[in-house]
Formats: sequence, structure tokens, C-alpha cells
Amino acid sequence: MSAYDFLAGYYDCFQQDLNPKQWADFVDFIAKRYIKAPGDGENGKLLLCDLGCGTGLVTCELSKRGYDTIGVDNSPAMLDQARSRAGKDTKILWLCQDMTKLDLFGSADIFVSLLDTVNHISDPKALDRLFKSFGNFLNPGGLFIFDVASGKHFKETLAGNFFYSIDDDFAVLWENDYDEASCINTASLTMFGTEDGETYSRCDEEIVERYYTDEKIRSLAEKYGLEVAGIFGELKKRKPNEKDERIFYCLRRPL
Repeated sequence: MSAYDFLAGYYDCFQQDLNPKQWADFVDFIAKRYIKAPGDGENGKLLLCDLGCGTGLVTCELSKRGYDTIGVDNSPAMLDQARSRAGKDTKILWLCQDMTKLDLFGSADIFVSLLDTVNHISDPKALDRLFKSFGNFLNPGGLFIFDVASGKHFKETLAGNFFYSIDDDFAVLWENDYDEASCINTASLTMFGTEDGETYSRCDEEIVERYYTDEKIRSLAEKYGLEVAGIFGELKKRKPNEKDERIFYCLRRPL
């Protein structure tokens, strides 16, 4: 069982500080600022594809904001939780795929990838494949909205630091090792979870993230004909600064 499959049933506890409505509102702000044309979704809705959607926390909120929504994740257990969260009355298409090997039925108006999912694509060749795939699956005038963890986050917040989170049914401990030469952070995780309150399962896993510089992102965008429409710091309607832990990009495929 992968760390993501193990984590699926406890993800809400793990992300209890996350405000999915705030994230969905921010994506909605960016989308409305940079895309004006009617969408390819049902009844002219904008068709939005959430890459690395996890348990659908933000995906479901985006659906509520009027987007025709697709959720893509590589973990079947995460998608099971997402389907349960959405319920039968929500028209979200859930796809179990590696987001760096997209195989969609058609094209979308907006792609999003949130919560530093892009940093988890630790192989630069895989990230290159993702950007290349937008030539087939992103409509002209469409957007790719994503966030990445900043250099400050990797070099100061993670670095060699140890973190833990303990709840009644779930606990996680993780130690970080950031190598500045390779821009790779390795997080060694130990997780415990219980469904009956008596018997606990344990999962040990290493999760690797790569720091991508602004220059690298701009280079990939230029390589595949995407323009940088906007950059924002944190969840704020402003440019990034050196104190930000998270940076949002909005790339646009020209008409």
C-alpha cells in the first residue's frame, strides 16, 4: 500500500488546517480574471480538470462554483474517498491516471494542480511530459493554474526539520532532508491509523519533492508555447515576495 492509499481514509484529519473553500475561491478568482470565453462543458460551463485531486476536497468546491469538473488522481483509495464526498448528485468525472501521462477523452478549458502537487513530480522529464500534454488537452485560450512550494519553504521550513501531527485515529511523524544541490527534499514518514480505536496499522514511506525555480517553470512554459498570465503569492491577490511559502502560477495557451 502506498502512502497515499494509506492516507486516504485519514486525509481530512491530515489536512484539517486546509480551507478548501478558500482555495476554490482563489482558483475561481484567477480563472475569471484570465479567461472570458464560454467553455466546452455542459451548457457552456468551463470544463476544469483537477490534476492530483486527492480526496476531492477542492475539486468538489470548484464543482459547486459552476465548473464542469474532472478529478484525476493516481491513487484508487483517494478517488474512492472523493466519490464518497461528492455523492451521487454531483456530476464529477473521476479518473485514475498518472497526471504526467494524461489520456483524456477530449480537451479542457482549465487545468489546476494544487497543494504543491507539481513539486511531487520529482522527475523533471515527467514534468516536461505534463507541460507537453497541454498541446493536446488544453483548449486555446485555456489556463493551467498551479502552485509550487517556494525556495524559502524548502530551504528554511523543511530543511532538516521534524514535524508531527497526532489525532485520535491518525498520527503522522515526518523528518525532512533537503539537498540544495539537487533541489530534492526527502520526507521520511511514519503513519499510524485505526478504524476501531483499538488496532492501529502502520505505514512507513519516503516522499520526494523537488524545488522548481521560477526560471525552470518559465522555461517549460516557453518551450511548449504557454504564456505566463499571472503569478501570485500565497492565497493573495498580489505578486509573490521572499516571505511566501507558496507561489501560484497561471499559464495560458494563446488563442
